[in-house]
Amino acid sequence: MCARTTALTLLILLIFLPLLACTASSTHSTSTEATVTKPVEQPTITSNLPPPSASEIAWQKVVDSARQEGKVTIYSYSMVGDVGLAVSQAFHQKYGITVDIITGRGAEMAQRIKMEQLRRELVADLMDANPTQLMYLKESGGTVSSGDIPVLQDKGAWQVYPLVADNQGHILVHTLLNYSANINTKLVPAGEEPKSIKELTQPRWKGKIAATDPAFSSGIYILLATLLRHNFVDQETVLSMGKNDLQLSVNAQTATTELARGTYYLLVGLSELTFAPMLKEGAPIKAIALQEGTVATGNAMAAINGGPHPNAAKLFLNWLLSQEGQTLFLRAQALSSPRKDIPDFRPLPAQIKPYRLVALTDEDEQENARLFREQFLVKLWKK
Repeated sequence: MCARTTALTLLILLIFLPLLACTASSTHSTSTEATVTKPVEQPTITSNLPPPSASEIAWQKVVDSARQEGKVTIYSYSMVGDVGLAVSQAFHQKYGITVDIITGRGAEMAQRIKMEQLRRELVADLMDANPTQLMYLKESGGTVSSGDIPVLQDKGAWQVYPLVADNQGHILVHTLLNYSANINTKLVPAGEEPKSIKELTQPRWKGKIAATDPAFSSGIYILLATLLRHNFVDQETVLSMGKNDLQLSVNAQTATTELARGTYYLLVGLSELTFAPMLKEGAPIKAIALQEGTVATGNAMAAINGGPHPNAAKLFLNWLLSQEGQTLFLRAQALSSPRKDIPDFRPLPAQIKPYRLVALTDEDEQENARLFREQFLVKLWKK
């Protein structure tokens, strides 16, 4: 009985062991396959942005070099007080570059730069002044072209293109200005304003009118020399105005301050650059149009030949002419921009309707610079 049972057991084992082995093998195989993780295919990321152009790569090198230079020095007529502070802080915050602004009269700054260049001890990277002074500096080799900065490439952004004063790119207009006459509204009642330069030769205005001294300031040339050249006023009238006890002031800021105080009744040959900010403080000043013409030009800036921080100078110019820079700069000055996308920040008393608007050309700027250099008005009024 026992032998039969053992034989039966062996028979069962012989039959089922192969089946169990196959099942185990199958189970092991299935388990192994289940634990293998197939790699997940990553989606291909493509950019729709085009590669940077050669000009963009070149400009980035300027920006990088400017940051390494770390500083830009500006000799400026207009970036005074809070205006200069706002400009320097904004530029430094954006690029980490220190802005050093040294203020003064245009003629003095131009002479200072010439001396620095002769001594090879240049401090200035940029000069901010009226185009006549900058043209005077350019003609002596004192400036370099900045016509390749990116902000100038979009010509549709401008109502007046910044190179209007110099198509070679040495002089870049950053502010629109009108040269005419200003009155003290407390001393000259409404309706009694002079209408022309011819009227300023009358005894009524003797000793009551002022201008910046043509020996030191080129501003008066922008108005009078331009109108003379275009035959809108004759030399005898300009001479007679000078003989009518014309008061000469050392610079525009002093002249405008004296006008507000009532030292003068009228100031001839200055733009809204000096008096528009004073209107915020209630200065009794108003711009008037003269029948001979209002001369339209602008304040401008030029990069100095041999300046110690040439890349920072270019970067500053590009920023100042951008929408961001123009908005900050011209709002602080209460002036208007050559850009289309900037509002006119001038107060109403600074805005005039010209009888005749005369826009300065390259040739006008060159001729005004020559007459200033030769002291034409100084000699005329000394007769």
